[in-house]
Amino acid sequence: MVVVSKQALSQATIKRIPVYYRTVKDLQQAGVKRVRSDRLSKLVHIAPATIRRDFSNFGDLGRSGYGYSVDLLAQVFGELLEVHSEEQMLLVGCGNLGRALLTNNFRRNPDLTIVMGFDTDPQLIGTTIAGVPIFDLTTLAQNIRPGMHTAIVCVPSSAQTSVINQLEANGITAILTFAPKPVPAKPTTTIRYIDLTSELQALLFVDHQKQVARQVTEPLR
Repeated sequence: MVVVSKQALSQATIKRIPVYYRTVKDLQQAGVKRVRSDRLSKLVHIAPATIRRDFSNFGDLGRSGYGYSVDLLAQVFGELLEVHSEEQMLLVGCGNLGRALLTNNFRRNPDLTIVMGFDTDPQLIGTTIAGVPIFDLTTLAQNIRPGMHTAIVCVPSSAQTSVINQLEANGITAILTFAPKPVPAKPTTTIRYIDLTSELQALLFVDHQKQVARQVTEPLR
């Protein structure tokens, strides 16, 4: 088995790796020993050809007629995602979206856990949401745990820059934010912007294109 470096992978493949990992971990827990690309395709909603092309980046993971070893896939993708230990994260912004994330708290992936939240709302500070304590954002430096480097940001765009600056000042280097406007950050900081409106528009566009294509190929009655 040969695993290529992350730098050699396309961004599209990198985005699919967590989906593959979560699915093969579910299969592993269900006692499944091997899986073919066509079955995996139905589980992850990714074309079998795309799955086989992605997997070819990682050496000889399977063979024709046999499929892929679930244990091997879990090992390879786990190493790529560096899930050797639990990733403890903090969340800034405990409004409706933040509350939903805290309540769900990555239940399908035990390697990811939000362990504390921060907000500026006096009604939230000092409470707990789904067992997660909520602190005053001004006390971030006092409450952040040693070794934490990941944060999720659920604040309005107007507050995003100051929040990210505060996170960086306290050693946070990986940030997922739901405010889509890019902000200046340190070269050592990795930020992923989630724009739900753009994602939905892209989804609707692709769906529309599929419907148009289906209508064109349907035989006249």
